[in-house]
Amino acid sequence: MPLILSLTFAAGVLLIFMSSTERWAPPKAARRRTLVARLGAYLGRNGVTEIAPREFVVLSVVAGAALALFVQFALGWPAVSAAAFAVGLLLPGWYFHARHERRREAVQLALADAVDALRAAVRTGMSVEEAVLSLARNGPEILRPAFSDLAGEMRIGGFEEGIRRAREQLADPVFDTVGATLVMSHRVGGRNLSTVLDSLSRSVRQSINLERELRAHQAKNVLSARIIAALPLVLILAVRGLNPDYLDVFSSANGQAILALCLVSVAVGYASMLRATRLPLEERVLQ
Repeated sequence: MPLILSLTFAAGVLLIFMSSTERWAPPKAARRRTLVARLGAYLGRNGVTEIAPREFVVLSVVAGAALALFVQFALGWPAVSAAAFAVGLLLPGWYFHARHERRREAVQLALADAVDALRAAVRTGMSVEEAVLSLARNGPEILRPAFSDLAGEMRIGGFEEGIRRAREQLADPVFDTVGATLVMSHRVGGRNLSTVLDSLSRSVRQSINLERELRAHQAKNVLSARIIAALPLVLILAVRGLNPDYLDVFSSANGQAILALCLVSVAVGYASMLRATRLPLEERVLQ
């Protein structure tokens, strides 16, 4: 029994210590926002458009309740179930952030392919506008909606207005660079566009490859955090299944409270570790 308590508490402390090398503090403006505004900003940063902040709160509560019910059914410890509810509140946020990161990586890879397609189209004699419009039909699938909207905006407001709207829609630093290059080329009549796109394609792919290397290094730290966080939980469930009497001490209120505190420390440490190892977002300098 002391082994389980020590391992669970130590795991949480270790994760918090590992994350302490990175400091994070929200800007003063963010601290003054209301909770709804903060949630809205968080959802916006993570590309969540299908639900409103209040719906996100409801979803988080439902996720917490579902996890708490599962833990209560599996272990029968109310205090631990309460801790599971607190952890479950974080699950939707983790999911949306992971989804956004996957989509952002896919968009950047698609943009590199789109630049190559633009270069090939220009070499066949197409104008900048024709090359961009061709991407709405034949470009990477994940970008076709954006380029279809771009085509419509170009017909209404012109080429530069269409690029501006596309930059707002994609909100990606790589497309900011691509869009700025296309606008400059359009202003000078498309001179040397093929050469410019060659350089842009190499630059985009070098940036993507560098980020991939950083993510591979980051993944090792994340995997370590997951193993440390999961080990106490796996041990508790294993002991619960093999020798339930060994965990009778947690049947008391004090025992459940201590175990709940240990599990919460693991969750907090894991979340802190994820934040500490998160790669900084590339800033958009072409707003």
